[in-house]
Amino acid sequence: MTKTATRRHTLGLGLAALTAVGLTTLGFTGPARAADFPTKPITVVVAFAAGGGTDTAVRALTQSLSAELGQPILVQNVTGAGGGVATGQVARAKPDGYTLLATNSTSITLAPMVQPTMYKTDDFVHIGMIAEFQNAVFTGAGKPFSTLDELVSDTEGSGSPIKAASYMPLDRLVMQYVAKQKDAPLVLVPVNGANGAVQAVLSGDVDIAFSGGSWAPIVDAGDAKALFAASYNRLKNAPDLVSMKDLGFPFGATSFISLSAPKGTPQDVVDTIAAALEVSLQSEVAQKVAKARNMDMTFAGPQEATQIMDAEHEAYAKIIETVGAD
Repeated sequence: MTKTATRRHTLGLGLAALTAVGLTTLGFTGPARAADFPTKPITVVVAFAAGGGTDTAVRALTQSLSAELGQPILVQNVTGAGGGVATGQVARAKPDGYTLLATNSTSITLAPMVQPTMYKTDDFVHIGMIAEFQNAVFTGAGKPFSTLDELVSDTEGSGSPIKAASYMPLDRLVMQYVAKQKDAPLVLVPVNGANGAVQAVLSGDVDIAFSGGSWAPIVDAGDAKALFAASYNRLKNAPDLVSMKDLGFPFGATSFISLSAPKGTPQDVVDTIAAALEVSLQSEVAQKVAKARNMDMTFAGPQEATQIMDAEHEAYAKIIETVGAD
């Protein structure tokens, strides 16, 4: 298996039925580019607040994408419902390639199964993956615990529930599952995006938070501690951090920044944008952002991105069926 295929073993689930969902590396060669596209600016709707990981990754690509496509790339931040507001807005947009969605892949693959949405998982076509998140659960440096077991013991000793920051369906599913398996009481504290989760941890308002990469800078600065990787296997960028597999759990959570368009967008338009995305992800600016934000910004084209999204959806459906989600 190639490096790309290994990296994209969606969710890396220990459940036998799900580990069979392998992902084949599909090259993106010789796309049929649209001859008359684009002829005007393209808007990328980012489903999270400015300054977060998704927003920063997209903005790192805009200059190169504009140069490749010959038109301005406009970024519009539309927040709310853990990415659901923006996702619903793009689902209803004209399928002509001029309105795109950049979001956490779970906004599409998971959210419609666990909360009311104005869209369905299959309301999109997928242009490519922008980045793979390095999902982890972290806590403040001053907290008296440094591992999951120590967190549970601290909770038992204090008689208080674990307070966890929450801003999207994925973190809720992971936190609720872990707490249930550890028989630990849990209270979810709503925050605004990954930056809100970081601030809640640093201020001491919560005990723990889940993030796709925002945890790394504050851990490196000594202001926080990473407790465990939320992925089934260990993280590429933090191989010494214990994973869900190491902790004995049968599944883990891997997620991506996906670039998608409304269902019905012509394939030659999708291919044109994907070709520009592949070039843009190789830019120096993009790779600097990847390092700074603790993300793996490696291109995956339309076919592979669709495989990833389909596998995520199937995997989360099985997890919810097995575990349940509130």
